[in-house]
Amino acid sequence: MSHPEPATLVQKLAQRAAGDAAPPQPCSQRIPVTAYTDQRRFELERERLFLKRPLTIGHQTQIPGAGDAIVHDWLGMPLITMRDKSGQIGTFMNVCRHRGMRLVQEQGQTCLRSLVCPYHQWTYGLDGALHNIPRNESFVDLDMDDLGLVALPTAIHSGLIWVQATPGSTLDLDRHLAGLDSDLRRFELAEYTFCAQNVRHIDCNWKLVQDAFLDGYHVTRLHKNTVGPFFPDALAESDLVGDHVRSAVARNEIEDAVGLPLDRLKLRHHTTFSYTVFPNAVLIFHPDYTSIISLFPISPEQTVFAHTMLTPQAPTCDKERAHYRRSFELIDEGVFQAEDIFVSVGAQRGMRSGANEYLLFGGLEESAIQFHQIIDRELAASD
Repeated sequence: MSHPEPATLVQKLAQRAAGDAAPPQPCSQRIPVTAYTDQRRFELERERLFLKRPLTIGHQTQIPGAGDAIVHDWLGMPLITMRDKSGQIGTFMNVCRHRGMRLVQEQGQTCLRSLVCPYHQWTYGLDGALHNIPRNESFVDLDMDDLGLVALPTAIHSGLIWVQATPGSTLDLDRHLAGLDSDLRRFELAEYTFCAQNVRHIDCNWKLVQDAFLDGYHVTRLHKNTVGPFFPDALAESDLVGDHVRSAVARNEIEDAVGLPLDRLKLRHHTTFSYTVFPNAVLIFHPDYTSIISLFPISPEQTVFAHTMLTPQAPTCDKERAHYRRSFELIDEGVFQAEDIFVSVGAQRGMRSGANEYLLFGGLEESAIQFHQIIDRELAASD
């Protein structure tokens, strides 16, 4: 599917900065508080959006070699994503097929030679196949080929690891991306490499985090002591690529883009692009690194927030390592944790007070409105 080049958003922002284009039209859109608090709504979102759609869980360079793995319970089920000896990446239920014991205990990145159940030492290969049953003469009518680990559909695209959390389902990435892959290639996402990750459990609905990253209105206000000074006030443009929201927030350098042709506009220099990859991810293309935020709802008021930092190449010296470490700490702790997550958790607490029946969104928050409309459409279609 074709859609305008990302540079067209930069061009629109340059025109607005020069006073040659109008800002977004005013509006007042109300989203019911129950969209963030209702248990039945949460269950529908989890079932229809998070178990039926491809989800981004990380980057392939997090598990570069055979046996490298990510152990994660982020979807409320024990999973392990690992690279086998042939170089293929697969995702499996982290559950023994004998008596259901968890195989790998600790979550996070690890390296494995095989998976051995601590209960009875049934052993599985890196491809999920069952390799050994101790005292197998005590069983009858067992087919080891049928007792491999339960697999989930997994694919690598643009360097990202995509998982669909329903065994036996069909993962159709072309349909899901709806042409977004051309943008991901333009940002050379597959060529970037893993640098750092932080995983948090936060006390708010997953959509409050998405709302924060779909809002150019707050940038110079909430982030006034961190990244806000790098941006003019509320100068942002967005559009849809399939169900994904593509947003560009003008940096101060947008003044340099006024009058430039499309082929001379610099996506990371004149703007900061972010992509809300429906339903669970936000890709943020900073000037010299990239953030992947993956969200996994636990309950109406709890979410796993996984932030992964990618760099153009692995640091080659202490100076580069120190630079990226400072950059990660600034964005992960100083911006995301102290500011974006802070207001998301605060809004969730505000909902409990009963002060508001609705959250109010205006014309500068249009992309957040579109995001909620897509969710409403999907849930209505499933009903």
